Amino acid sequence: MLKSSLIASGVTITLLLSGCSTMSKVYYNVEKSIEDKEFNERVNESQMHIREAQALLFETEYEQAKYHLDQAFKLFPRQASLHSTYQQYYELLGNEELAHLASKRYENMVVRSDALNRKGRIAMVEMEKYKLAKDLFSLSLLYHDENTSTLVNIATLGLTTHDYELANVSLRLLSKMGHQSPEASLIEYLVAQHAGDNKRMDIVKLIMKINWPESKQFKFIDNQGGYQTEQQTG
Repeated sequence: MLKSSLIASGVTITLLLSGCSTMSKVYYNVEKSIEDKEFNERVNESQMHIREAQALLFETEYEQAKYHLDQAFKLFPRQASLHSTYQQYYELLGNEELAHLASKRYENMVVRSDALNRKGRIAMVEMEKYKLAKDLFSLSLLYHDENTSTLVNIATLGLTTHDYELANVSLRLLSKMGHQSPEASLIEYLVAQHAGDNKRMDIVKLIMKINWPESKQFKFIDNQGGYQTEQQTG
């Protein structure tokens, strides 16, 4: 899984958040534990319980679904997908009050994920601290593993640091989620260009021409001669 390859450093995270005591307190336990093998095993096991609960809800096995949700909560409660599944469970039972509470908890996880993603973007773009950025993006996905903005940033990081495997993993996850954007498409085009995959480049360029012909990303690749020359002479 992508999260397994994006293990965060508690030291660097704490340093970044040292100017914001509230956020430091919120994330301290996660930051302290995230490099620990046992912690990561708990997270993975928790996610397995969430997936099992989702399947059981589809089969209307509500009691068993609740059991797996509770197990996931005990293992690692700070996951957006956990609380969105709780919300679905309570909605199916007609318990509007608890469904609303689960919805609020889901929103809280998303907010935390977005905050970490923004900090990671600053670390990557403005500070050029790529390890720190990777750590922050990893934490962002820990709270919300379907944060497409974070995945686009991870793909950007992979491209920037020449970690094309990382970029491709992120792009595949985005595709699986049905996410399309000029930003993600530009990254895919440049990754394909590095690999010499002309077919993939042509497909991406066509998609961008159809969907975002006026975007700066499409205009950039539509004028690729200068970029290719620069890359070849560099």
